[in-house]
Amino acid sequence: MKSMSPPNTGAAYSSAIAIDFGGQRQYVQLLAMTVAGVSAADGKLLWRYDKPANGMRINISTPIYHDGHVFAATAYGAGGGLAKLVKKENGEFAAEEVWFSKSMENHHGGVILHDGALFGANGGNGGGYLACLDFKTGEVLWNEKDSDKRRVTKGSVAFADGRIYYRTEEGPIVLIEPSRKEYMERGRFTQPERTDKPAWAHPVVANGKLYIRDQDTLFCYDVKPK
Repeated sequence: MKSMSPPNTGAAYSSAIAIDFGGQRQYVQLLAMTVAGVSAADGKLLWRYDKPANGMRINISTPIYHDGHVFAATAYGAGGGLAKLVKKENGEFAAEEVWFSKSMENHHGGVILHDGALFGANGGNGGGYLACLDFKTGEVLWNEKDSDKRRVTKGSVAFADGRIYYRTEEGPIVLIEPSRKEYMERGRFTQPERTDKPAWAHPVVANGKLYIRDQDTLFCYDVKPK
């Protein structure tokens, strides 16, 4: 397969996702200067959406695809945007911006979509907080910045068994019930032998086990229902 990368861009840190749109299998990835979709059959560039990519070319979080729309977000002064994918009468594709917001400058912790809402951290190297935005409109439904007492700071997300597993950069692991209305914490703990480095590794849940990595140490916790 011949690769046809978008011009004037290059690789970044984001993982690719596979989608089906307009009768065509596509690979979508957030690159150094754009989020783009290419044909899975021959690598042809189908569309691109530049605005979510930051000028530092440090674009990390995986895009989200749902119902013909792609969401992507980065930090370093950029933000998050939703684009509607369109297939024109001539067979060509385009990405049309629906909304863009500075309220989801996601650094590297990722964003999840649940019940029509986006959950993820807003903030860069200077820190940040957990936020929840409406997927269709970009409206801020709630965030921890505006709380009287911030309960969770910037971190990484994973979703399993109807819950958000959230690892803050400071280290605590928090179990959150995803809600469009408010922040709902269901538990938290702090790992032993915590290093003095920011906790950037995403939590992973598989087969009833929660895996947490801190530099060279890996922890495994049983999170099966009792």
